[in-house]
Amino acid sequence: MRQINLLPSDIAERRRARQITLLLAAGLLGLVAIMVLVFVLQAARLSGARGDLEAQERANSRLERQVNQLQGFAQLQATLRTKEQLLGQLTVNEVRWSLLLNNISLVIPSDVWLTNFSGSVQAAAAAPGAATGPVGTIQVSGQTFTHLDVARWLSRLAGVDEFLFPYLSLSSKSDSETMQTLVDFNSSVQLDQDALRRNQPGGLRQP
Repeated sequence: MRQINLLPSDIAERRRARQITLLLAAGLLGLVAIMVLVFVLQAARLSGARGDLEAQERANSRLERQVNQLQGFAQLQATLRTKEQLLGQLTVNEVRWSLLLNNISLVIPSDVWLTNFSGSVQAAAAAPGAATGPVGTIQVSGQTFTHLDVARWLSRLAGVDEFLFPYLSLSSKSDSETMQTLVDFNSSVQLDQDALRRNQPGGLRQP
């Protein structure tokens, strides 16, 4: 069947124009909606990126503080090593005389008393890496009542770890203002490597 359009042509044109306008408006609105959505998504991504950046900056700041703290610790360690090396150089040939005197006080017989004490260190023999052997000498003078007491004194010296080769150079009776006759003696011992501070318990160990 053939369709017959009874509307005037200008009305039909206006209707088509209105339809086109509506379609364009709808398309523009859709485009605006898409742009708004894209903007929202980009803003959300930007906000997330900023949050990540701030978090990373905070982490970097913490790491930087930790690095600074570790650098301070490393400086303290370097200073400590320097002081230890300096102390090692200063005490490389040092003998702890107080410890040796204490050891003598522990072994001296009760009826023996000392009148003179002198000690010396042979620096060349005490240098690190030198062959083991005596590093010094102690000379002691004293008095007691009998020669047997002098022998007991020498035997006690032999029991001290830091001492080597106890030697008696004099043991003679002397006149005394009292009724008791006294025996004067001169003795000496050589110092072992253990007498050095760096080789003693609590001493500075050399690397």
